[in-house]
Amino acid sequence: MRLRKGLPLSQTLLLVALGLAEFARGALIITLLPAYVTGPLGASLTIVGWALSSHYFLDTVFRGPAGWLVDRIGVPRVLTMGLAIECLSLIGAMNTRHPAMIIVFVALLGVGTATHWPAVVTGTNRLTEPERRASMMGLVFAAWLTGSGLGPVLINFVLGGHDRIAFSLLIAADVLAFAVTIWIADPKLTQVHPREPKSRHLWRTLWRFRWVLPGTFVQNMTLGLMLPILQPFTTHVLHLDHVQFAELLLGSGAFTVVLLVPMGRITDRFGLHFPLVGGFFIAGGALLGIAFVRQFFELVIFGGILGLSYAMILPSWNAFLAGLIPKEIEGWLWGVFMTVEGLGMSVGPILGTRLFSLRIWLPFVVSSFILLVMGAFYALFPLREKIQS
Repeated sequence: MRLRKGLPLSQTLLLVALGLAEFARGALIITLLPAYVTGPLGASLTIVGWALSSHYFLDTVFRGPAGWLVDRIGVPRVLTMGLAIECLSLIGAMNTRHPAMIIVFVALLGVGTATHWPAVVTGTNRLTEPERRASMMGLVFAAWLTGSGLGPVLINFVLGGHDRIAFSLLIAADVLAFAVTIWIADPKLTQVHPREPKSRHLWRTLWRFRWVLPGTFVQNMTLGLMLPILQPFTTHVLHLDHVQFAELLLGSGAFTVVLLVPMGRITDRFGLHFPLVGGFFIAGGALLGIAFVRQFFELVIFGGILGLSYAMILPSWNAFLAGLIPKEIEGWLWGVFMTVEGLGMSVGPILGTRLFSLRIWLPFVVSSFILLVMGAFYALFPLREKIQS
């Protein structure tokens, strides 16, 4: 069965499951966790940094194995297993009152979320024609951003003495995502590769991507830098209340979601060089603006510009990778790429909280510098020709 414009039902179910799962994760790590740890638990922001770094560390460690499992048992089963772990970890976090156990349960959540991207991106790649890859990747990231953006926004409206209700909403979202994955039964997604590729072939394939992996690490590290400091920056430095914080996230996130699919189509039609390079330069400039403006309207403008930049980067980068991955090891190789991404996200929160304690604007400036350097690198370096050689 296919839905509008040739979108398979199985792809729709994958997008729904991803959106719901990222709704729960985004709400927890961006809004609920900092407020819960520094409020009811009475612990320091350092606990949040360690919890997030532990989360992304395990998310990183298990992405490769999750990708390997996708090749061996199929996309739906891997997603179902991961969502079951996520439900258990959220239940544990809701019922503990010990800061150290919060770190444990948020880290365990990373084991479950490690299945998201290897499974969903591999499934999308299997279901999509090559000439539509960037458009479909834009749709995948739109589902991701819709979920991960709505989570932090909506959870703001139940904070302030209603922590169990907030946790219960996140658990319900993961339970619903678990139910959705049970209905996925497309043969392309349940297809497995029973033969184990030779290790020599795997490492030869990785060597082709040696110019991609460093950039994959640092661009995700810039995101990790932002995660633990967004909420304290907006509330304690900018003096925004929960509703204004929600409006800021909603505005920039919605702008990104709206632009992702059009930017994917532009990439499919005109190539990936301009959206990729231009996106890095625009993102670097936007972060510099966010570091030093203090008016709410100006923040909304720079947030929208940042949203535009990521709408340019995400479809082009992932469509580029998708076109180069061999089918027989696609799950494993996506897992490797996402392991490198996760390493960046794991390092980012600890570094971000440290930089924030030195100067409140320092995480934004460091992230901006990294993205501008990446833009210059990809503008000058013949990346496609080097990898294909």
